Amino acid sequence: MLPTKCPLCHNRYLSYENDYAVCHKCGKYQKSLNFLQKPLAWANNKSWILRLPIIVWFGYMFWLNINDAKWALDRLGNPFSALDLGIHELGHKIFLPFGEFMTILGGSLFQCIFPILCLVAFIKQKWYFSASLCFCWLGINLYDVATYVADARAREIPLGVGPAIYSLDASNADTVYDNAHDWFQLLSRTGHLKQDLQIANNIRIVAYALFTLGLLLGAILITQMIIGSIQKYKINKALKKA
Repeated sequence: MLPTKCPLCHNRYLSYENDYAVCHKCGKYQKSLNFLQKPLAWANNKSWILRLPIIVWFGYMFWLNINDAKWALDRLGNPFSALDLGIHELGHKIFLPFGEFMTILGGSLFQCIFPILCLVAFIKQKWYFSASLCFCWLGINLYDVATYVADARAREIPLGVGPAIYSLDASNADTVYDNAHDWFQLLSRTGHLKQDLQIANNIRIVAYALFTLGLLLGAILITQMIIGSIQKYKINKALKKA
């Protein structure tokens, strides 16, 4: 929680500036905020009006993921799908120097790394609400990867050109489609093809947890924005009476 009262003059309305809680009434109190308080102080001075529909929209996407295991791969319904597909294909290129196996894994791996990189960048820029949504974005990508993993044996998901450069010394892996199916290749080579559904379910559990965390953090920030708006209203009302 944020400090809300000056211990020196007992002023109940503090300002939050440059990661400090400041009392402008006595001008003597200034307290440094900790890591958890800084996002709340940031939110205290922000508007919730445009951010509330965004968090509701992400909550709706969360509900869609829970109710449809393949929604994350929906190229029309999922607004992140085209971007994530591009990041996925870029991942294959980035991991080319690390060998064939890592090149195959690189698509799904970089697809999950990219939201984490954005999360770090947003925190450094103090864009805390955007940072909270990166957990949701990572969750969407993990749902995407989980659907891909679950398809390793069935191999029913429509694929684009894909890397299609890999080979596997097995009689059921000599088609272009099988060569282009990342998780058929990965699980076949590691001897875990029969565990594809179990692995996919484990990934979905992580996706569920991260998506929930992102929604919770976003909701906390919006709540603080609303509290800050109410406090500003009370301060302005008190100043008018003074």
